[in-house]
Amino acid sequence: WVGSKQPGKGITSFTFDEETGKLTATGIVVEQQSPTWLEPDASGKFLVATHELSHHTGVEEGVGFVTSYKVLPGGVLEKINTAATGGRGNTCAAFDRTGKFLLVTRYWEGGISILPFDTDTGHIGKKTAAPTHSGTGPHPLRQSGPHPHGIHGDPLTDRVYAMDLGTDFVHQYQINTKDGTLTQDGTVHMGAGSGPRGMNFHPSKRIAYVNCELSGTVVACTIDDVKGLIPFQTICAYEDSFVGKDHPDNLGKADFWGAEAVITKDGRFYIYICRVNHSLAVLSIAEDGKLTFTSRHALAERSNARNLTLDTSGKFLLVASQDADCVESFRISFDNGHLERVDSQFAPCAADVAVI
Repeated sequence: WVGSKQPGKGITSFTFDEETGKLTATGIVVEQQSPTWLEPDASGKFLVATHELSHHTGVEEGVGFVTSYKVLPGGVLEKINTAATGGRGNTCAAFDRTGKFLLVTRYWEGGISILPFDTDTGHIGKKTAAPTHSGTGPHPLRQSGPHPHGIHGDPLTDRVYAMDLGTDFVHQYQINTKDGTLTQDGTVHMGAGSGPRGMNFHPSKRIAYVNCELSGTVVACTIDDVKGLIPFQTICAYEDSFVGKDHPDNLGKADFWGAEAVITKDGRFYIYICRVNHSLAVLSIAEDGKLTFTSRHALAERSNARNLTLDTSGKFLLVASQDADCVESFRISFDNGHLERVDSQFAPCAADVAVI
């Protein structure tokens, strides 16, 4: 499934060939307003979609939603329910360690929300917590206030991490898995003007990688079960010679501009979307978790790619190229992380991809 940002019409369904990496549109489109983040539950029976609403489209403060769907044969999505998040800018939705709580950002209103999720029925309940952040960052346009862009639950503990692009901090919380309430658990600074956006957990190491939008960097952090994140490396996904500031394609209006990232299934490579030069940066992951730039691969012209995901086999990478109105498929080399484009299909204002 490929989600979309306005003016896209909703969630477009495709079949995917795990041998060739080819996509085929099914003709099924589930109409929903701005489903920019798609999150399957652990069982693969349900799919959650955010509604990324904002003041730019005339939506009032305090209005935001997430919708749950049941996955049926043939790529059909059957709506279960829509739940209120309490605020605009639901840019990310993820599950906590138990899968029983949905974690959602409220980008435009500077906070996050927690909602219970019934793992048997896929029903989303009423929010149980909705803390609001405070603070600013050095960038006058993008960091005039808090803007949580990503949120993820630690896979081994009850800690929740909220990446606040507006303040340069990752906010840490402990979630009570009985009632869905949150307790603050400190903050970790990612660097002035970095604009932390998302996070990826290494599949076998206690290491998390924070992708930063405004600086085009990745911050590698060890995960301490008591303290949380401990940064040990910051690396830019752009070449040293590349000048991102004032570049005509730098719509993020900061020094650089990045989006989401993914770690290959074998844990050997980290792949980051560079939006200014419409490319994918591949970085190798060493035994100690440190990153080294390996290669760069072009996306569709003026792609402004927003998100990406692996297929279930881990052999292919699927990229939502928003401004190019397409979803792109790349074969991943397990030898060196090299990416080979094998397909591209029309998907209006593509914003995210989910594969079950």
